[in-house]
Amino acid sequence: DLMKIVVRNFSKVVNVVEVFVEQYLRENFKDISKKTLSHLLKMSSGQYIPVLRVLREHLHTEGGVTDVVHAILSHAEVVRCLVGEVQLYNEVFLLLLKQFNQSDQDHLELVMSLNNALRQDNGEIDPANRTLSNVFCDKKLLDDVRDTDIARALSEVQGISVFLMIEYVYWCHNAKRRSRVLRKIPEVCTALSLCRVPRVFTERFLFPELLQSLPQSVVSDGDTAVIVGSETLTWRQLVTAEQCYKFVNPYRHCNRQNSECGFMLKVAPVSREETGKFNIELTTDEKDYPADLHCHRDVISSANTHLVIEWEYKGKWSNTCISWKGRPEYNPQSGQTEWDGLWCDDQQVRFVVYFDLTASQPLSYDLGSSKQDVNDGKPSS
Repeated sequence: DLMKIVVRNFSKVVNVVEVFVEQYLRENFKDISKKTLSHLLKMSSGQYIPVLRVLREHLHTEGGVTDVVHAILSHAEVVRCLVGEVQLYNEVFLLLLKQFNQSDQDHLELVMSLNNALRQDNGEIDPANRTLSNVFCDKKLLDDVRDTDIARALSEVQGISVFLMIEYVYWCHNAKRRSRVLRKIPEVCTALSLCRVPRVFTERFLFPELLQSLPQSVVSDGDTAVIVGSETLTWRQLVTAEQCYKFVNPYRHCNRQNSECGFMLKVAPVSREETGKFNIELTTDEKDYPADLHCHRDVISSANTHLVIEWEYKGKWSNTCISWKGRPEYNPQSGQTEWDGLWCDDQQVRFVVYFDLTASQPLSYDLGSSKQDVNDGKPSS
């Protein structure tokens, strides 16, 4: 019993320290001394995600490789933590590239050192395969969050995007909650400099009326590619077969004879013996590619990609909003593979991928409240 008390209180202390370090860094990032930063990193005791979140926010809003940025990303343990967080690494690395100044030697060395850290064969991350993490979010992380705290909670979701926030609206348990999330989307977008979503994305929902109060400041008709997978399959085929799926990129001119530009998604099926095995990865491994397709790594990456699984219902393809349903698992009691209550049967589905065609600049958003709340409605099951 004494050990349980010690463990419980220790975890509380660790949480308090993490909150303090993150808040102090956020408020003093520009002026903090290297000595103070060193003390904060020691206090973190290996829990560097809060530090990296503040770093990402700084690169979004302020930019530039300051002494503090350089000190954080020169810390071996911090870099090791960053490399282990694929989505966070991609976001930080892309921000550094967007602001790249070739004449700045410190900036150049920092980019090269991060790239080398990623390429090290240390078993923590495989640069040839990138999990599309938007598919495996867990809405239960947000279900217990108070409505007044939903903006903060959404901004802390790993790899959050406008796509993910809109899909979360679909699973909100009541109209008040949906209305609150919709009103807060521009606030989160402004804080994290998120890019807008294409209008077509907002139209491909089974109950589009749930989004009638979506602020139009987060919607664009601009440079976002929408690529539909080359084949239709069933839920059962999707979760039980190991397979690579082909996507041809019509937005990219190909200069290779008898070949197309595109990419492959690699699916690892559900295992009956072991949980958590199902996965969907963007692969750039040449052995996974047919002779008539090649990938441009500078065009497509997991950092600028949002994967949607659509299903056919009454002759119309609709977004299943599966991003917030975790991973499918085999249920020995029912003998079925289920995706958070959804039976993976013979209903027709297909992959759709959205990704940025340009290196989008931070955008400003209208932070005014929506004029009306969304109507109550029930999501599909």
